[in-house]
Amino acid sequence: MDILSCLVGVMLFLVIYTVLELGSTSFEVSVPTPRDRPIDSRRLFVVVNDETVRAMNSSQPVSDLLTFLAGAEVSDLPERVAEANLSPPTDNYFRYRIDYDRNAARVSEQVRDYTILVSELPGEVGERLDALDGASRFEAELEALEPDFFWIEFAVDSMSVDVFRRARDIAETRGFATRWVPLDLTFPLSYSLTEDREGPNARNTLSKPLR
Repeated sequence: MDILSCLVGVMLFLVIYTVLELGSTSFEVSVPTPRDRPIDSRRLFVVVNDETVRAMNSSQPVSDLLTFLAGAEVSDLPERVAEANLSPPTDNYFRYRIDYDRNAARVSEQVRDYTILVSELPGEVGERLDALDGASRFEAELEALEPDFFWIEFAVDSMSVDVFRRARDIAETRGFATRWVPLDLTFPLSYSLTEDREGPNARNTLSKPLR
């Protein structure tokens, strides 16, 4: 047997040995696993437009408005609504006002068709991609929520895909169920509480001027 044949045989043995060794080696990779939406959980609507991310955390502001109007007689509603909207509640990025269907209000408090009007807070522009790599406001807002009680819906425009991916990674790493929809929002917008008590979402948000 010549030297060339010996070298070929040795090289073939090394290749087969390497393949077998690699085949028996296990690798562990840690990646976030998307989860299903928890039963009875609430939606957190997150606006990812113009290359920024802003959570529309409407639960407490809307609760404050409804509490202020609770028990009001039909004849008192115009004045009570006007008073509620004089100093409307806010979250980190948005201001919330309330309106109602005058015809439905004449029936009973239970069937009043309330509409929430959402406008942007001046100067609060949201966080860009580089801000999400540090101690971001978005991550701090998620820390205050339990993944078993909230899930996240992202509204994403065509300019903000990279920001959305980073925000979604942050949310899923913290255990939140997520979904996203292509949506370019124009403010001010409104949504009906009669249609969806959970708050704003991709189906019930409509751009609408404040009255």
